[in-house]
Amino acid sequence: MDVYNQYAKMLYHFLKKYIQDPHTVDDMVHDTFFNLWRSRERIELTRPIQNYLFRIARNVVYDELKKQIRQSDAMLTLKYEGELKATAYSVDNAILENEYDAIYDLAINRLPPQRKKIFRMHREEGLSHKEIAEFLDISPNTVKEHMSLAMKSIKDYIAKDHDMILKLWIVYILIGRS
Repeated sequence: MDVYNQYAKMLYHFLKKYIQDPHTVDDMVHDTFFNLWRSRERIELTRPIQNYLFRIARNVVYDELKKQIRQSDAMLTLKYEGELKATAYSVDNAILENEYDAIYDLAINRLPPQRKKIFRMHREEGLSHKEIAEFLDISPNTVKEHMSLAMKSIKDYIAKDHDMILKLWIVYILIGRS
């Protein structure tokens, strides 16, 4: 215990020059004394114990720095792989979004003219059923009926003609497994 009390503070300051985290330095001081204890049979009592301690501490610093480099490399690799996946996902997502927008536009363009007009006024221009009814001089119930039939028609077109539900399911499966 006398050796610890005599050299622990000095070792701490020595290790702190290389490693900034105080908790890590504390652990390294303990590791240094533990390694000294494990190699006690090889210590020549004619040599100063301080020489052994600082050589062991130097090796502990090297080991810690190598560990930190490995962790840093691993983190950079994970970050890079994550960015690659995110970029690939973004590109795939943009392509799918464009494809879905085109299919959606096709579905809308298949609607009868009055229904298409009412649908676009409501969905794209944000007008209420009442505002559309006043603008087109029709009843709000007629607007509501056109919207209902438009939604059904669009849903049926996407589900039947483009097998959209199957595509969404496949995308969900692929994303879920990544």
